[in-house]
Amino acid sequence: CQPSVWIVLEFLFLKQVLLQVEGRRFPLEAVKQLKKLFNLDEKIPELTKKDVEDVCANRDLPQVFKSVCQEEGRQAVFSKLVRIPLDVCEICSFAACTGC
Repeated sequence: CQPSVWIVLEFLFLKQVLLQVEGRRFPLEAVKQLKKLFNLDEKIPELTKKDVEDVCANRDLPQVFKSVCQEEGRQAVFSKLVRIPLDVCEICSFAACTGC
């Protein structure tokens, strides 16, 4: 199957919205938890290396992000994820949101 087909199948069987960043897909609910761990206010600041290290060390970090924490580009991945407006993902009107 082509990747786009897998996305559709994931939605049909798992009923979840996925966010795609840097060629990887993350469940919307996990990204919501990630944003809470970063404890960001309404304006999204640039994430610092320390911010990312602290979140990666947090035992409440969703399992789906554990491998990202081992990557060199983790700060870029997390920065992009926290900037995605989740309210528009829930109505599937944002390009990074798939599975709608």
